[in-house]
Amino acid sequence: MDTSKLIGGRFKIQDSPVSGAMGDVWPAEDTKLGRTVALKFLARQRLRQQGALTEFTDWTVKRFGQEGVAMARISHPHVAHIYDSGEHDGELYIVMEYIQGKSLASHLKEGPTLPIERTVRWTREMCEGLHAAHLRKVLHHDIKPDNIMITNGGEVKIVDFGLASFADVTQSHTGVGTALYKAPERWRGIPGSVRSDVYSVGCVLYEMLAGRPPFGTPQDDPMTVGRMHHDNSLAPPSAHRPGVPEELDFIVRIMLAKDPGDRPRNAETVAMVMANIQDSLGTEDAAVVSEQAHTPGAMHSNMAHSERMQAFDRRIFELELRFGPESQEALGARIEHAELTGQAGDTRGAAALYNRLGRDCQDFFGPYDTRVLNAFEGVARWIARSSAR
Repeated sequence: MDTSKLIGGRFKIQDSPVSGAMGDVWPAEDTKLGRTVALKFLARQRLRQQGALTEFTDWTVKRFGQEGVAMARISHPHVAHIYDSGEHDGELYIVMEYIQGKSLASHLKEGPTLPIERTVRWTREMCEGLHAAHLRKVLHHDIKPDNIMITNGGEVKIVDFGLASFADVTQSHTGVGTALYKAPERWRGIPGSVRSDVYSVGCVLYEMLAGRPPFGTPQDDPMTVGRMHHDNSLAPPSAHRPGVPEELDFIVRIMLAKDPGDRPRNAETVAMVMANIQDSLGTEDAAVVSEQAHTPGAMHSNMAHSERMQAFDRRIFELELRFGPESQEALGARIEHAELTGQAGDTRGAAALYNRLGRDCQDFFGPYDTRVLNAFEGVARWIARSSAR
C-alpha cells in the first residue's frame, strides 16, 4: 500500500503500523483537523491468503460503509470513536480515535493477576460501552482482551466495532482470534446477539479473575475450543483463584450460560451489578443480632432462615438478570420471598418487602396497575398481623 500520499485526501501516515491477523493500525495525522487518529485497514489480500471462505463483494463493501455510519453515531467515553471509513489502494479502512495506552491483553500478559476492584471496574466500563453500542443496534462480535484498550488514565476503550462486524460476514464462524471468547450459539452458525456479546464479556471477566480463559488455551485447535464452549462444564473463577467473591462467581456463571436465554438480558444489567459489587468491595456488613439469637436453638433457627432468604435473594437476582426486574418470573419470586419472610415470623420484614415491590411496580407499570394494588394490599395485611401480635 502506498503510504506516501494522503489517505482520503487528509490523513498523513506518521509511523509504522501495528499488524494483526485481520489488518494493520497506522497512526496518522488528520491534516484537516490537526489531530492524531488511528487508521485501521482491513487486509483483504491477507485474509484471502489465510483462507477466508467468502469473497469480498460490492454488497460487503456497502455493508461496511453502512456499519461505519451506524458506529459513528455511538458516543460514549468507553467506546473508541469512529470518525470515517473509506478505501485506499484497494484496501478498506476505518478512521478511529487514537488511544494512548495498551490493551487489556498486555495487562494480562504482564501479570500479576489483576486486583478484584480493577477487574470489576473495567468490566463495568466494558458493559457501559457495549450497552451504548447495542442501543444503536451495533453488535461487536469480537469482544476479547486484544479489543479492550486501557488508556494511560486507567479507563476502558472498546475498539474494533467496525472491523469485527465486517469480518464476521466475510469469514467463517471460527475466525482468527475469537475462539476463546465466542459464545456457543455462534459456533453453531447462529448470528450474534446482545447476549452473545455479554457471553464474550463473561469470558474476559473470567480471565481477569482467574488468569486464564474459561475454556481452552491459545494453543488449542479452535474447533476443540468451540466444543468446550458448547459442552464443557464451567469451573468457577474461585477454583483457580481463592478469594474471588461469591457474587463474582455467581455473575460469571450466569454470563457464561450455554443457552442465551439464561444469560443477563443486556450489558446494562451486568454494568449495574458490577457497580453494586464495586460499591460493596472493601466494606464489611454490620451484623444485626436480636436478643433471641443468643440461645443455641434460636441461633440455629436464625441461621437456617438466613440461608433460605439468601438463596431466595440469589434466585430473584438471577431471574432479574435473565428476564428483567419487571418480568412475571421475578415479581412472582419477590411475592414468594415476602410471604415466606412473614410466615417465618418477620411480619414487618414482609411488609417492607411488599412496600418495595409496590413502589417498583409503580415505576414499571404506573400507579393504577393491579400489581401495585396487590403489593400494597400485602403491606397492609402484614402490618395488621404485626399489630395483632
